[in-house]
Amino acid sequence: MAEEEPIEIGFPMVAAYHGQSALAMAAIVFQAQRAALALLSPEAIPARRDISIVSGHPGPGVRDAFEVVTRAVSRGAYTIDRALPEARFVPGQDISYSFRMAIGDRIAEIALLRGVLPERFFELVFTKARTAAQERELSALKRSIAAEVLAKDPGTLFSIRAG
Repeated sequence: MAEEEPIEIGFPMVAAYHGQSALAMAAIVFQAQRAALALLSPEAIPARRDISIVSGHPGPGVRDAFEVVTRAVSRGAYTIDRALPEARFVPGQDISYSFRMAIGDRIAEIALLRGVLPERFFELVFTKARTAAQERELSALKRSIAAEVLAKDPGTLFSIRAG
């Protein structure tokens, strides 16, 4: 719910706002929000102003997907907590592929399931000096992951707990 009336936000809006740099994560977070909002507010459209986010992932695709849907970043209701213990898939990296979305006192804890992101994704993303060929491969992989994630039911991508 926007300020006065409901608005429908589809992934093309998220992609247009974000661009392509982290398209896979933008798609993942778009789907995470669909799952969380269905759990937290199954019978009513929640007001953006009532939603807050804690993200274990500091990336721009994550931030932008949350911002487009909830405006949490610009409202000051978005926090990054790299210490979230769930979905820590990359040894040596201080990053969690998990999120907490709250509407009032209702909280959804969402953690990406292992295997949604292929190992090659992590290999390429965390390569310090990628070659031009690796950049092209990563770009194609991100688009492929985004398409696959968007084609799935959100419940198949995450473990979700309501608290």
